[in-house]
Amino acid sequence: MPLGRDDRVSQLLRKNQNERTVMLKHFRVLGVAGLTTLSASQPTFAGPNNVLWSHNQSNGEVIVSGIKTAARTISRLNPHHTLVRFNHHQAGGVALVPLMAYGAQDDRCSPDFDVAPFRAEKGSEVWANFEFVNVAESDMDLLAFGIKADKPGRKDRFRVDHDIGRSRLGNKPGMVARIAPPAEGDLGYYFLDRGILRSDELLYRNPGAAIKITISNHARGPAV
Repeated sequence: MPLGRDDRVSQLLRKNQNERTVMLKHFRVLGVAGLTTLSASQPTFAGPNNVLWSHNQSNGEVIVSGIKTAARTISRLNPHHTLVRFNHHQAGGVALVPLMAYGAQDDRCSPDFDVAPFRAEKGSEVWANFEFVNVAESDMDLLAFGIKADKPGRKDRFRVDHDIGRSRLGNKPGMVARIAPPAEGDLGYYFLDRGILRSDELLYRNPGAAIKITISNHARGPAV
């Protein structure tokens, strides 16, 4: 028997409610209830302190939140699965990577960030500018970070030939760097501690510390 108008409306309301309940349960499992999901092609961030990321390397859905909330949520997940994304992959594209105190022996101190902007044809190269965010001026000269590729099952390799920093700490530090293109099997790139002020102490003194990466106008230029 065909459903009446009232029955169809009730059925539609029940369906919408069930879908909403499933979605909220999914978010609560991730510890991110109430955050906004957007397409990975979202052109801009919602604000200067927001992080664009996916809870799964192969999932195009991303979540926008404040740095502290994003770091807290990502820390509960597998760091090899989450991926901080750039708002776009061309020159001017930006990613905001939260710093985290994993306490691992390899000195890893961030989730993976997307390698897609650093793909370049042979003979070309991609550059990026780096900026410390939510870090006290007095602490900035104590920081230095390397960048490695996350390659499960194989040794992680450095993808920058010097450290990221603005003092004389570490290996010829600088806030601009040429990023090596990803190799086969690289899931993402990540930061590791190389300075005097380690990430656990840094975050104690500077909650919400992060590194902003901006693809340079030199992107995909000829190698020199």
